[in-house]
Amino acid sequence: MLNDEQVQKACNAHLSKLAMGEVTPKQFSHALNEHILPSLGYNLQGVLSERTARQWLVKLGWRHTRLKKGVYMDGHEQPDVQKYRTEVFLPLMMSYERRMSHWVLKGSELVHINPILQPGEK
Repeated sequence: MLNDEQVQKACNAHLSKLAMGEVTPKQFSHALNEHILPSLGYNLQGVLSERTARQWLVKLGWRHTRLKKGVYMDGHEQPDVQKYRTEVFLPLMMSYERRMSHWVLKGSELVHINPILQPGEK
């Protein structure tokens, strides 16, 4: 059945309506058995299992990934992070920068410029 283009389109349409994290083999199996296949005129003797739904998801280009809870975002704007960035990290990087190689755009070419190092500097 999955080789049928109508079935593929109906499955992709259903899956694209779902929010991230809502696509599961159990949910997809239920949708196939209750909505997608009956709407296309398929009358199954039994039901498609979760395992079949998992295989169909892979064939449709979906990959199993685990959503991680407890991930913290936007911590870069906290006062302690801002203070560390401006008072410690950026000055330290500026001291290293004079010892770094640079690329400069001259015309339409990138030109490599080696740093000028003192004896013993790396």
